[in-house]
Amino acid sequence: MKGAISKVMIVLGIIFILGAILWWAIAVNAMIKLPSDVDVENTYEGEVTWYVNPTDQTPLPEGQEMKVPLEVTQRITALEDEFDSSTGLIKETVNLSMGGLQQPASEFVYALDRKTMENVKDDRAYAWDTRNTVDREGSYYPFFTFDTSKDETYSFWKSEIGEGLEAEYVDEQEKEGITVYNFKMSCEDKPVVDAYVENMGFPSETTVEEMKSSLKAMGVDMDALAALAAQVMVAEDLQALNAALQAKIPIEYLWSMEQEISVDPKTGIPVDVYKSAETLSMRLDLSGMSQLQPVLAKYAGDARLGPAIAQLAGLQSQMGEARKVFSYEYVSTQDSIKVNAEDAKDGAGEINLIKVYIPWAMLIVGALLLIIGLLIGGGPVPEQAEEE
Repeated sequence: MKGAISKVMIVLGIIFILGAILWWAIAVNAMIKLPSDVDVENTYEGEVTWYVNPTDQTPLPEGQEMKVPLEVTQRITALEDEFDSSTGLIKETVNLSMGGLQQPASEFVYALDRKTMENVKDDRAYAWDTRNTVDREGSYYPFFTFDTSKDETYSFWKSEIGEGLEAEYVDEQEKEGITVYNFKMSCEDKPVVDAYVENMGFPSETTVEEMKSSLKAMGVDMDALAALAAQVMVAEDLQALNAALQAKIPIEYLWSMEQEISVDPKTGIPVDVYKSAETLSMRLDLSGMSQLQPVLAKYAGDARLGPAIAQLAGLQSQMGEARKVFSYEYVSTQDSIKVNAEDAKDGAGEINLIKVYIPWAMLIVGALLLIIGLLIGGGPVPEQAEEE
C-alpha cells in the first residue's frame, strides 16, 4: 500500500514541479500584458500665462501678460474591440479649462505592444484627427514598460513635437504607500507639428500688412513708410516693395518643456506629474524678405527714406527672434495621485500573483510531495533480499 501511495506522490510532485516550470515559461508571458479594460482619469491643476492676445495673436506689452487658472482632465481608456493577442489600442481624451472657459477636447489613439507597453507602428494610431496618423514606434506613452528600470532611459512620447523625449531616472521615493521611480525629460525650441497648430487654430503664416498694428507699436509705421516710398522710389523698386509687403511669411512654432514624473516600476503606471513647465513660442521665417534688401539698400542714403529703412532693418532681426505665445505649469491633483497609487498596488498584486506566488506555490508543493513520496517509498529491506 505504501508503495502505491509513494508512486502517486512522486508522480504528483513531478507534475507540480513541471507545472511551475511551464507556468514561468508560458503562462507568465501570456498573462502579464496590457489589460483590455483600462479606464483611467487623471486630473491636473496649474496656471496659463498668455504673452499674446488669445483672440487675435497680437503681442501683449511686457508686464500685461494674461494669467488664468488651468484645469486639465485626462481620460485614458482601452478600445477593447480593437485589441488582439499582441496589440492594444488606447484612447486618450484631454479636456482643458482655462480661466473657467472649456476648450475643445483633444483626442489621441495609441497602439501598444501588450507585453512591453511600447508603441508600435499602426495605421489606427492618430493625434487630434483620425486623418493625422502617427508612427510612435519605439516610444512609450501613456504608460512606461512593465518592470521599469532605473538603469535605462526611455523615449516618452510628446505629441506637440511628434517625437519621443529621453526620460532619465532621477531617484526613487515613497508616495502613497508605494515606491516610485522619478524620471525627468526636457526639450528646448523643438519645432511643433502642423496638426497641433491647426488644432489650436493658430495661423501658419502672416504678411507685413497683417502685422501693421504690431509693427506700429514697435515704432515702425508701415503706412507712412509706404507713402514715403511712393514719393522716392522708382516704379520698379516700389513694385518690389509692395510685393514684399503682401507676401506670405511662414510662422514656425517651437516647444520647450521641463517635466518630472513619478512611475510605479512594477506596472509602468505614471502615478504623479509633480513638475511640468511648458512653453509655446513662435518665430517668423523672414528668409523671403532677403530679396528686398538690394532694393532698400539703394535708398539707405536718402535723406527722407533712409532713416525709415534703417529703422525697419533693425526691426527685422528682432522680428525674426522667437517670442512666447503662452506658457503653462501644472501638477497632478492629490486625488489623482491617490487613485493612481491604488491602481498601481492592484496591478502589482496581480503581477506578483501570476509571476511569483502561483509558480512558487506549485514548486514548493511539488517538492514536498516528491520528498514525502521518496521517503515513504524508502521503507525496510525485505527479508529475502537480506538472506541473499
